[in-house]
Amino acid sequence: MASLTDAEMAEIAKLQREEGVQQLSGHFSWPEFSGDAVWQSAYQQFVYECAMFAADRGLAWSAVRAVVGMTRDLFPQLADLDPPRVLALISDWLTECLPRLPPAHHKAVFHFLSDTCVTSQRLLQAVVGGTSHRSINQKHLEVHVPPTPLPLAQGDDECAWERQRVCALLEVAKQQKREELRRLREEEGPQGSEVRLDTLNDRRLDREEVADLVRSTVMARGELLMGRLLKESSLVHDLLELSLQHTALTTGENSIHPAHTHPDHTHTHPDLTHSNDHTGAIHTDKPKRR
Repeated sequence: MASLTDAEMAEIAKLQREEGVQQLSGHFSWPEFSGDAVWQSAYQQFVYECAMFAADRGLAWSAVRAVVGMTRDLFPQLADLDPPRVLALISDWLTECLPRLPPAHHKAVFHFLSDTCVTSQRLLQAVVGGTSHRSINQKHLEVHVPPTPLPLAQGDDECAWERQRVCALLEVAKQQKREELRRLREEEGPQGSEVRLDTLNDRRLDREEVADLVRSTVMARGELLMGRLLKESSLVHDLLELSLQHTALTTGENSIHPAHTHPDHTHTHPDLTHSNDHTGAIHTDKPKRR
């Protein structure tokens, strides 16, 4: 240790790691690992790391030099020692080489050397004991996290979802009205009210009887035709109301306007209900949360 002064130790501590290892190693001989660069490099780096830890903890430079000498003697002995013996050897060396070390520093250096030696003992034994061909397995841990959920703003708003639901129901109701209107317009005229005069050829009718017969026939045909026209106008009115309501919803209006339909001819989706008044207005159910 006489070849390494406190000033030189302080200068080595200021250097970068690679240069510091070279400068520190130049002050000593390394006969234990002569001829093997790998073992010698591991030996020198071990001594350097222990010295830098002592310097970083604020130990005096003389104490740092003592740690250097202690670790130089300790490293070659690790090959044949079990962990309890390593701990005992470290404790003995600290007591012998640094008897005046403050308790806090003594504890810090002891724990660092213990962790460094015991935790890495297999590697150190491989280097010192000559088992350089021992394989070292490294495990790679991959952490898989669930995908990031979409922001809430990209979900369906409750009001928008309700509008979509009602629009779908209105579309079904409109289709039903169109089908009813098509069937009504395809029906034949009121032939049931026609009176065939040839069935009355067995007797002669006077002018008044003929007039009464024609008048009753016209009235019957007119009533049937009027009924069909009223039914058709009611269906057209319902279809227009449903179309207006559907248009209002699709253009962004929040309010839902009731469509007026005739109570005798309206067949809507089960989610649309009829009122009991004379207008037969359709009201939507109370919105449900999804």
